[in-house]
Amino acid sequence: MKPFSETARETRAKASELAEKTAENARLTAEAAKARIQEGYGRARAATEEIAARASEQAGAAREAASEAYAKGKVQAKRANSKLKEVAEKQPLALVAGAVAVGALIGSLLPKGRSGEE
Repeated sequence: MKPFSETARETRAKASELAEKTAENARLTAEAAKARIQEGYGRARAATEEIAARASEQAGAAREAASEAYAKGKVQAKRANSKLKEVAEKQPLALVAGAVAVGALIGSLLPKGRSGEE
């Protein structure tokens, strides 16, 4: 039979070896987790940058389209104003008749007022 001190020494050595292996496994697991987190962060960052670039492009295209529409609308408004002035100078009665017709159309579309009788 082994003396108690020798058994204690062996047990201590085994426990120490097991603790070292456990610490090494924990370190390796932590490093692997860190690598996965960094990889995920990199992918998320790249995706975010791509989405931001697309959004910026789309905003630029929308700004350009709005600017073009505004410019076209401005030109058309000037043409309409010029035509209206021309009609008013050449055919003022036709302009008045048109205004009366538009007023009558709008009046016919409005709901009838209540006369107080229900």
